[in-house]
Amino acid sequence: MTANHKMTEHSSWPAIGPKCIPCAKDATALLHAAFSASTSLESMLKQPCDDEHPVLIVVNDSHRSTRTHETLLALSQWLNERNLSCRFRVLVATGTHMIVSEEQQTFERDTLSVTGLTLTEIKWHDGRDDRKLCSYAEWRMHPWIAESTLMMAIGSVEPHYFAGLTGAHKTVTIGCMGRADIQRNHAFALSPESDVLSLDGNPVFDGVAKVVSGLQQGGKQILAVNQIVSGNQLLRVAVGDPIDTLHELMPTVKDVYVHQLSSPVDLLALRVPLPLGRSIYQADKALKNNHRAVRDGGGIILEAPCPDGIGDDAFTNLLRRCAGYEEAVKVVEQEGYKLGDHKAVKLRHLTDPRSRGVRIALVTRNITDEDAQLMGMQRFDDTTSAIAWLALHVQPSGNCLAIEDAGFVTTAVV
Repeated sequence: MTANHKMTEHSSWPAIGPKCIPCAKDATALLHAAFSASTSLESMLKQPCDDEHPVLIVVNDSHRSTRTHETLLALSQWLNERNLSCRFRVLVATGTHMIVSEEQQTFERDTLSVTGLTLTEIKWHDGRDDRKLCSYAEWRMHPWIAESTLMMAIGSVEPHYFAGLTGAHKTVTIGCMGRADIQRNHAFALSPESDVLSLDGNPVFDGVAKVVSGLQQGGKQILAVNQIVSGNQLLRVAVGDPIDTLHELMPTVKDVYVHQLSSPVDLLALRVPLPLGRSIYQADKALKNNHRAVRDGGGIILEAPCPDGIGDDAFTNLLRRCAGYEEAVKVVEQEGYKLGDHKAVKLRHLTDPRSRGVRIALVTRNITDEDAQLMGMQRFDDTTSAIAWLALHVQPSGNCLAIEDAGFVTTAVV
């Protein structure tokens, strides 16, 4: 597509977002149909389970829009129809996310209660506390992952700027690993082969797939319930092997989330609603997904509410030390990768005048001007002020584009 348009008010810019595809069933019906078509699910849940050996369900935390509650309701309905009795425990995979107790309680009330399932226990993973982890093969993981034989991982599949795709494969691995192991995996995010929608040959994805394979080779059965969710609508479901279901859903992911542009634009507006818009650390995914859509020396408006502020500020440690891209690369090479460095290095590459020189106007009321400037951005309360500032510095020709749900949508220039 071509994104030429007179630059006036932000609301009049051409806009793209997740594409609509036909979906004939509601969420619970779609999930129930997927469960009914799966021979693997019936084989798993017909195996004996009790309080000492319940089936482990691994779910995403509230940072993702996975339709977890509907998944559990559909599972309960499926079990009842077959007169199967099964006991479960639930592990909430948090990865490096920090979830306060109040948010945990809200999530458990809204997502894990009134499901019709027998849930014997619920725990939240904490990868920061090594005392709460145990060793399994070469990784430090939550004890329930190490000791469970039957596991169901519920995930949502979207483009991911360095892991290729999100999904249940990450929920049951990265989401339940220790911070040091996550750091070791994410160090490959700086590799050119680690890119959005790239799986085979992507060292980050290959590392995750290796953990999945290691668990399976250890005798663990892992059933993925992978889903594509757009605008809170469940579009597709695949039930089966964690890796196989990713490949099965890849064509639909591309249909829904990928847009092709004929050329980069002068000004790009990236809108990041909740849940990814809860912090800069999460909203940054919009920049990584769509940086190719803006020309060198152009401008980006990043709109995100950021009620959690910066979020995990690990990446700001490098930003405080390095004002430019080459300096940041040198520090990582000399001192080794630390979790979050990939975000900082790529952000400096985008904004450094000696590399791409893209100006970023951050529209939020929950980040200080000082913190925005640390990240190489200029903060504004509203988009009108942001456009006016960019117009002074970018000299746009009227080639503008807005991207809705930019934390998931990705663009390619062809």
